Amino acid sequence: MSGLIDAAKTLGIPYNDDFNGERQNGVGRYQFTNENGKRCSLADSFLGDALKKVEFHPGSEPNGFGKVVAVDVRSYAHVLNIIWDEENKKENIAIGVKYFCNGTVREAFIAPKGEVILCGGGINSPQILMLSGVGPKENLEANNIKVRKELPVGRNLLDHPSCLFAAKSTIDKIHHWSGGSEVGIIHKANFEGKIPCKEELSDENTDIQICAMPLRPSLIEGLSNIDDNFGGIILLPILNVPSSAGYLELNSSNPFDQPRIHLNFFEKSDDLYRMISSLKLVREILKQPPLSTVYNVKEIGINDEFGQWSIDGDDISDEDWEKFVLERGTTTFHPSGATKMAPESKGGVVNHRLQVYGTKNLRVVDTSIFPYIPTGNTNAPTAMVAWRASRLIIEDYTRKNSL
Repeated sequence: MSGLIDAAKTLGIPYNDDFNGERQNGVGRYQFTNENGKRCSLADSFLGDALKKVEFHPGSEPNGFGKVVAVDVRSYAHVLNIIWDEENKKENIAIGVKYFCNGTVREAFIAPKGEVILCGGGINSPQILMLSGVGPKENLEANNIKVRKELPVGRNLLDHPSCLFAAKSTIDKIHHWSGGSEVGIIHKANFEGKIPCKEELSDENTDIQICAMPLRPSLIEGLSNIDDNFGGIILLPILNVPSSAGYLELNSSNPFDQPRIHLNFFEKSDDLYRMISSLKLVREILKQPPLSTVYNVKEIGINDEFGQWSIDGDDISDEDWEKFVLERGTTTFHPSGATKMAPESKGGVVNHRLQVYGTKNLRVVDTSIFPYIPTGNTNAPTAMVAWRASRLIIEDYTRKNSL
């Protein structure tokens, strides 16, 4: 992948050895949350130790004490809805959740002065809220769900649109299929769909990242005209600052039915043109040495429908680029924003302490609370939200116990 870095630098893209440092623009190697060559998730880092801890509490045992684990994880469980305190008719007080596990429907209730914390992710948390009666009135009533609090749950659905571009090498010098993204290029796109100029490539207000990885043909739907006996590279432009927003809504009141998801990718024309701008930059990078010399990249494989686009051939028309992006654009699996943190008067679902408006004992802690999608991958920002939420929860729990 060092050849890609050299090719990008030839076009004036500055080298960046730390994308999390003072500036984000440039070309360089990605940084990972890895340990010993393996991805280290937040569960690996924090949950393992918590599962080993135990707490003692007054109980009905002969010695007067019972013992419970600090964290009780129920694997292969599917949350159905929030359980509300039905004795209190004036307030929406969350007291637990109903869930399906090992073939049966079960219930889990919060401890005294505890709360329900939804961490289902950018799609599931909004769905759980709507199944529990918190969401758009029209969609809830259409699915025969009692409306407890009307809020724009499911709106402001954001993601990072991407568009895969595959380059074929005539010699097998790009290999290691098992590897993931190794090199990234973060840049400012051109709003008119042109190749970014050097000033834009040096601009630190970036809105596109390009992930580069060795090509594995089986990952690319439609590349049936390419076999496994060659080298190649995938370049994946990702729109980090999309202007278009989508929404999700319930398909039914069945918790096992997936919601209807409307991503609305490239609905705004500037999103489309910025993606085309980045794809044109990708094509220019592939023309540069050493990719065009040592690696002998001669043609760009798209799929059978679009054919092979020759690097040395005629320029691709903007109409073909538009068609390609609209037909081949896809998600980067960073759904965010559908229970956004904002004042209720401005379309918010949770407040600055991540508590759901119009309810008690209910918080959301995941990517769905982002009012705007982060300009980059969502892993680290999600960890930040979780860390901040833990402090808020401790503050509120301490305050309740002092009353």
